[in-house]
Amino acid sequence: MASSKKRREKTKADPHRANWRGDPAETGPFISTFTFRLPFRMGISDNFEQEIAWPSEYQNPEDAQTFAKPPFVRLRLFNPTVPDRKFSPANAPAAVRRFYGSDYELGPADDVDPLLYEQWVSLETPAALLVGEDPADGAYAFHRCPSALDTYLQAFALARNDNLVRPISSRELRPIVIVGALSLSGDWTLQSPMLMHPDGKARPLSSRSAAEHAESLNRAMETMLRGNPFVRSWQWKARAERRRYKGDNADAVVSFQIAAEVLLFEVWAPLLIDEGRSTSEVLDLRRDTSFASLVKSELGQRLGGSWDMTRLRTPVGRYWNDLYQLRIQVVHSGYLPHDGDAERAEGAYEGLEKFLDERLGTKTRRYPSAVGARREVGEATRSS
Repeated sequence: MASSKKRREKTKADPHRANWRGDPAETGPFISTFTFRLPFRMGISDNFEQEIAWPSEYQNPEDAQTFAKPPFVRLRLFNPTVPDRKFSPANAPAAVRRFYGSDYELGPADDVDPLLYEQWVSLETPAALLVGEDPADGAYAFHRCPSALDTYLQAFALARNDNLVRPISSRELRPIVIVGALSLSGDWTLQSPMLMHPDGKARPLSSRSAAEHAESLNRAMETMLRGNPFVRSWQWKARAERRRYKGDNADAVVSFQIAAEVLLFEVWAPLLIDEGRSTSEVLDLRRDTSFASLVKSELGQRLGGSWDMTRLRTPVGRYWNDLYQLRIQVVHSGYLPHDGDAERAEGAYEGLEKFLDERLGTKTRRYPSAVGARREVGEATRSS
């Protein structure tokens, strides 16, 4: 948001706060607005407007007179059509022309399906701090608005019995949210486009040659066809990462935990094989051994290192606290994790995976099967 002299003076006086909290809150006699596209459609006409009374009070009692009403978040919708026509995507003719040099047309060019639209929302709230909001939080109005939207979406889903409408994560508002200021006389001014979570993994075109790509793909195909035991843990990890970047934090946490369990059980099996156990013995042991016992004793006594789950400064301790216990909260208590939970869960999994590979690296002679299988997957997934 635009800087003011007062804000610049506060930043200069307290540079440490500016560094870790961002700009301080900017308030004034205007309405903060946030415009973005919803990741789904609610099926409401775009003349809809909903004003949500926010259960709080202004920190400054004078703001109640300025805005002439108690705190609120106003929600408005806009439903623009998208270019696809009925069952024929707009770019399908171009794709056929590119592949085959031929043209086709499935319907009249002006045949627009009114059901094909995307839904945009604008959230508006007074630019005034409410009781409980932090003056050092420059994004106080934005934090208030998605919170109100989530409450509204949950109520809407319940009232309509619609499982497609759900709370959304700020990650799903990518790539930008349009931030504006609406004066009390009705004039709107653009403050800035706000880039949302620019932490997605970049997918640039590779600089590798076609032959290098083919070699890498063939190696990955061989890994898959040989039934490498660590492919499944990589797939669950990939699913968890996808769900996290889509904003589905609960699915991300559960998927990271599945990836961890698959990883540790699958590394245990070749360890047992290298010790001379038969395949049937390994299957019996896997069936009769709990996951906690696997972590507490089975892997530690073979790979060494710290597998004490109570030591939170170790990779295993962090994993047990930030992922395993979190998954229990989600599955057994119905806890809905937030973005920070999912981020810690991902870091816990990655720390566990790195620790496991480090321990395997010290046992290459004793456990060649497990080390070789892990190395094979690592080579198959290595990026250019």
